[in-house]
Amino acid sequence: MIAHKVIFLPSGKTIDVDDGTRLYDAAKSAGLPVASSCRGEFTCGKCVMQIVSGGENVSVQDEEERTLLVRERNDPTHRISCHTLVRGACTVTTTYW
Repeated sequence: MIAHKVIFLPSGKTIDVDDGTRLYDAAKSAGLPVASSCRGEFTCGKCVMQIVSGGENVSVQDEEERTLLVRERNDPTHRISCHTLVRGACTVTTTYW
């Protein structure tokens, strides 16, 4: 299995995850809190994260994700971590860390 490095700012925590791991699960594995009322079921839109670098190394934002971001009044450039898959090295942050 291919492993990818994910860096979480501002903590600087770094974790290696398997290809296709959700950002949500990567953050939880790194011991970081993830805002969520749906526990990662892609319904609440609270687990948003911003891709600082490596945006080309995560899954492409689809229409369902864009719709949920707008519905929950999130920045449309952010990503819903329970719906975003890691495909390569990336650095992420969020306002609640």
